[in-house]
Formats: sequence, C-alpha cells, structure tokens
Amino acid sequence: MKRLMLKHLFSAKLGVAFLLLGILTRCQITDHALPKAPEEPADVVYQWYKFMARLQLRENPQPVLLAQNRAFAFIGVGLYESVQPGIAGATSFSKRLYQMPDMPQTEVSKDYLWSASANAAMASMFKQFLGTLTTINQASIDSMEAANYNRLRSTTSEEVLQRSQAFGRSVANAIYNWSTTDNFTLASPGYTPLNQPWAWVPTPPNFPTPVGANLQNSRPFLAYSLTATAPPLPFPYSEDPSSEFYKEVKNVYDIGKTLTAEQKAIANWWADAGGAGTGVPSPYHILSIVTSVLESQNAGLWKAAEVYAKTGIGLKDGPINTFRAKYQYNLLRPVTYIQRHMDASWLPYLVTPPYPEYSSGLISNFGPVIQVLIRAFGDIPVTDNAYAWRGLPARQYNSLSDLLTEAAVSRVYAGIHYQFTQDISIEMGKKLGDEIAKI
Repeated sequence: MKRLMLKHLFSAKLGVAFLLLGILTRCQITDHALPKAPEEPADVVYQWYKFMARLQLRENPQPVLLAQNRAFAFIGVGLYESVQPGIAGATSFSKRLYQMPDMPQTEVSKDYLWSASANAAMASMFKQFLGTLTTINQASIDSMEAANYNRLRSTTSEEVLQRSQAFGRSVANAIYNWSTTDNFTLASPGYTPLNQPWAWVPTPPNFPTPVGANLQNSRPFLAYSLTATAPPLPFPYSEDPSSEFYKEVKNVYDIGKTLTAEQKAIANWWADAGGAGTGVPSPYHILSIVTSVLESQNAGLWKAAEVYAKTGIGLKDGPINTFRAKYQYNLLRPVTYIQRHMDASWLPYLVTPPYPEYSSGLISNFGPVIQVLIRAFGDIPVTDNAYAWRGLPARQYNSLSDLLTEAAVSRVYAGIHYQFTQDISIEMGKKLGDEIAKI
C-alpha cells in the first residue's frame, strides 16, 4: 500500500514538472522570435549599391564628398539593422554604437523575407539621405524597389513581403531620424588660419576658404572616435635643407618635376573627383571595391550587411578623426612650402584640397575600410574596376594592403601630401579598422 502511494505521488510530481516545462516552453516561444531563417543571398543589396553608383557618378557638379561618406555610413548601418533580426546570435548595433537609439522590433513568431526588408530599407534611405537626387532619380529608385519586390513575389507570400517591407521602412526612418542629431557640418565658422611659418594657409590656384574645421565635433559611431587623432609629427617643421622635414618636402618636389605616365595614371585613379569624364565620386570608388570583395568571397546577405555597415562606420569616423588631427596640427601643404623656399613657380599635379595637410583625407576613408575587409576575409588579392564606365582596364593588386599602399602614394605623386603623412595615416586607418572590427 505504501509503495502504491509513493508511486502515485511520484507520478503526480512528474506530471507537475512536465506541466511547468510546457508553460516555460510556451513562454519562451511567446517572448522570443522563432529560430532564425537560413541565410539569404545578397543579390538585392549588390544591385542597390551598383545602381546608386550608376545613378550618381556622372552628376555635375558632384555631391559633396564628405557628406556622401556620411550618408553611406548611415545607409550601411541601416541595411544591417533591416536584416539583423534574421541573423542567428546577432544583436542590434544600438547596443554597441555611440548614442544609437533602440531600433524597431519585428513581430514575434512572424515570418520575414530579409531581402525584401533590405530592399525597402535601402530604397527609403537613398531617398532620405542623398539630397542631390532629382525627381527622375527618385522615380528610378521607386522603380528599382518595385522590380525587386515583384521578383521576390515568385517565392514568397504577399503577407510576408508586406510585413518585411514595412519593417525595412521603419528601420530606414529610425536611422534617418537618428542621423539628424549628429551635428555634422563642413563649414568652418570661427576658424582663422594661423600666422605661423609651419601653418596651413589657403592654397593656389583658387585659394579656397577652409573646409571641415568643425567636422571633429560631429557625433561618431564609436566612442573611440570621440578623441582619436594622429600622433605628433615624426620630426619638427624646419626650413633647414639638412633637416628631415626639408627632405620630405623635396621628395614631393622632385617627384612632381619628373612625373612618369604611370605615376600620373595612379594619381588620377585615386583622385575620385567625380563628374563627367573626371573620375568616380567618393564613396563609390570605395564601395565598388567593397562590393567586388564581397562578391568574390560569395558573401550572403548576413555577411554583406555586416561588412557594408562596418565599412560605412569607417567612412564616417575616419574623417572625424582625421579632421581633428588636421586642425590640431595645422600643417602647411607642400605647395605652400615649395613656393616659399624652393620654387615659386611650382604647382602640384592635382589641385590641393582646402584644409590642412596632416593627416590624409583619402586614407582616412580608405584606411579603416580596407582594414575591415582584411579582418573579415584576410589580406586577399583584389581587383579594382571602379573606372570600367570610362573604358579603363581594372587594376590588379596582390593584396588589399598593396591597394592601400598605392592609394596612399598616389597623393605624393599628386603633390598634395608628404610621404610621412601617408605612412602614418595608414596606421591610423588600421587602428580604427581594428576598433570597428570589435563591434
């Protein structure tokens, strides 16, 4: 009898345990989304980046370079947020980026097609962020979005597509609203060039007013970039012909006097001026390289979204750190030094940008982006085909590092930077890229 009572008691306890387990399981399903979906292809994303390059590369005048970098930085982060709920083990960047607000949430236990979410998010962000778009441009974006949506109909229900599209648009709106509080400006109110022999002054031929003195106050994506800057100059300014500084300037002067056809080609390749027949506007040159690497590595939607987001962060934080250094050190450009102390008639091969020399603006864009790619895929060979639209052959590099080295020396060939500036700027970019890779 006692054994029978114990048996009934055990069965009752076991029943209660299974009941509790069932309740907990139902709670878990209610409180969390269902298991993540398999990774989708990134074709829609690649199409969008290529489409926007075709749309804008012939604009004349070109959109402002640093403003475009900022726009594509937010677009990359928004792309990631539009697909992040589908990535197993992933969390929103709102937990990792500086002052980023919470992002919209998906409906619990509902199905989504993340390609459709990305399609809607990118169409919406392009129209919100790229302020130079014409009415015709905006209509072509709507057509592109609709074409992608209709193609996805062949494999996905209308209900899922509509839900995915609404989520993507909600993310786009949240990202744009956040962007309006970043204190971004390229104007330089209150800045006056210093009256010092080593200090930057406006440069020939047009002597433009300074740009970007307050860019350092723009909100970055990383807390690291609130204070990051360049190290001090490796040697002091000097006008002594035996000094290291004089030798660095003379190197720029000598190269400029004897430029080869190949050196001119390299300087032109990395000029990124944009406009009809003049170049590929930034950041489309960079984004062309990023897309090429992703496609060569057969990256799916999850990986592509992550890489576009992290390289985008480099496009915004890199210039913030660089312009902080530019106006911290206020170093004069080669043309100013050379005309004062070497050759009054000398001019650089390319026109000097309207801000101080140290550190490098070009490498502030490319440096962290290339380091993010290296951290993601290794120092792999790369093809740069950004100028195919002009009929120019692609440039081949044995590694991403080699590509960055050529981009850096191109500014010495152009006559607008010292070699030590480019070397140090590469290291700055690597450091920022490593910080970005941690998030």
